Amino acid sequence: MDRTSINRIHHLAPYMLATGDDAGCVKIWDIRMAQAVAEHKVHEDYVADMVFDPERHTLVSVSGDATLAAYDMRQQKVEGRSDEQEDELHSVCIIKHGKKLVCGSQDGVLLVFHWGRWGDCTDRFPGHPDSVDAMVKIDESTIATG
Repeated sequence: MDRTSINRIHHLAPYMLATGDDAGCVKIWDIRMAQAVAEHKVHEDYVADMVFDPERHTLVSVSGDATLAAYDMRQQKVEGRSDEQEDELHSVCIIKHGKKLVCGSQDGVLLVFHWGRWGDCTDRFPGHPDSVDAMVKIDESTIATG
C-alpha cells in the first residue's frame, strides 16, 4: 500500500477528486470506489498545487521539480509537461477566460503560460520578495497572491 503523504486535494466533479503527493504523483479518485481510477507519475518532486478547467476537462498540476503538467481527464492521459523552469512552482491559477495560466514560483516570480503551450512560459513577472505559495483569481485580469 502506498503511504506517500498527500499535499493537495482538488475537487473535479461530484464524485471525483484529484490528489497530489510528496512523490510527484497525481491520482484521480472516484469517491464511490476504494481506489484511485487513474495515476500519473509525471513530476519528480512534490505536487504543490492543482487547478481544473471543467470546460476543457483538463487538470493542471505544478511541482517542486519546477514543472507543470496538464492531464486530459476524459482520456485519463498526460496532455503535456513544461520544460523545467528556473525555480520550484508553488501555485497555479487560470485567467483570461481560460487563455492563460499563471504559476507562482519559490523565488517570487509569476510565470504566465499560454493555454495548451505547456513547454515554456510566455511571460515572467518578478517583484514578490518571497515565494508565491497561494493565489486566487479576482476577475479574468486580476489575481491576489500570497
